[in-house]
Formats: sequence, structure tokens, C-alpha cells
Amino acid sequence: MRTKLASGALLLTAGLALMPGQAHAQTPSNVLLFPAVVNGDRNDSTKLVEDDVTEALRNQLAKLGIAAVVYNKRIPSVQRAINESDKIISDKNADSGPGDDNRIAKRFAEVVGASEYLTVFVDDYSFDAASRTAKFNLSMTRYNTESGQALGTFAKMQQGVAPADVAKGRQQASALARAAETGGQQAANSLYPQAAVMASNVKANVKRTAKRSGDKNVMTIFGALLGVLYFSTR
Repeated sequence: MRTKLASGALLLTAGLALMPGQAHAQTPSNVLLFPAVVNGDRNDSTKLVEDDVTEALRNQLAKLGIAAVVYNKRIPSVQRAINESDKIISDKNADSGPGDDNRIAKRFAEVVGASEYLTVFVDDYSFDAASRTAKFNLSMTRYNTESGQALGTFAKMQQGVAPADVAKGRQQASALARAAETGGQQAANSLYPQAAVMASNVKANVKRTAKRSGDKNVMTIFGALLGVLYFSTR
């Protein structure tokens, strides 16, 4: 009887140990992130906005364990598709990206070998120098490459305020960076909720482990001090 119980316990333990791995397998490891596109009139701030939002999203996805590749015309597989006269990918749209054409975005993802792809758009960007505030509407969509169907969407207005002690010439960049970071975190967590929960649990476990280790060290030191005190009074 004890042997059967022990075997059952081992099987249960093994099953529980596999659960995190199964959840992790649901987190995609090959995602193509298309650079953010600012809709509307382009100006001196457009490139800065697109670069900052794209980088913020890439960083936040990485924190969730999603190593997204940012689309670039120089990716070898994209270059091969252009050279082979791909029916959908031309040199022109390879240079500019897919824009809002999901058919081209899907083809890019297929060529790169990504299981999913993300499109990002920024609307109504503005910076108010008086309040040191940057604002924009961020929208992002997660797609399955095989079907081309949307797996989730995110859309929300973002706002960032530069600290008063930041030099005037750097306030717009500072405010934009804060808005982009917040937007990236919200979008990534919204589109990849399972990965967000896993990352949160890992962070919490690390904190608990660090606390237990700290408590243990304190008790060890306290015990050593008591020992010194004991022998010094004899």
C-alpha cells in the first residue's frame, strides 16, 4: 500500500512540475513586430515617436519572455523574397513595410517564419510644452500568421509628463519615452495575458526567495552574535 501511495505521489509531483512548462509552451517565441506607424501628417517628431514606441513595445514583450524580431528590410529572408520576385512582396513595400495592408503583413511574417505578427499604429500625437505632456492614441493588433486572423487588439490613449527638472530641449523626448513605456506595458500585458501572469508570478517568487534568504541570513548573524555573547560572559 505504501508503495502504491509513493508511486501516486511521484506521478502527481511530476504532473505538477510539467504544468509551468506547458503554460510556457503557449507563449510564442517567434513573433514579428512591425515598427509603429504614425498616421496622418508626418513632421520632425514622427520618426522619434515611431522609434520610441517600437522600442518600448519590444522591451516590454521581452520582459514577458517574448523575443520579438522587429521587421527590417535587411532581414535575410526578406531580401531573398525580393530577389526571387515574390508575388506579394515588392522592393517598394519591403522598404516601407506593410502599412495597414494585412495581406502584405501576413506574407512578411510567412517569409520570416514567424508564427505571429504584431501591427502598431499611433494616432493624434501631440506635445504640449506648457504642461510638458506628450499624448497619443496607441493601437496594436496580434495576428496568427497561418490564418491571418486577429488574436487580440489593444487601443488606448497614452500620456507622459516630463519632470520639471528636465532641460527644456529634452522635455518632449522625456515625455514621449514615459508615454511609450506605459503604453508598451499595457499593450503587451493585454495581448499576452498568460505570459504577463507567468512573468508576474516569477517576479513574486524571486521576491519571496530573496526575503527568505535575507531572513535566514539575519537569523544566522543573530545566532552567531548570541554565541559570541554567551562565550564572552563565561
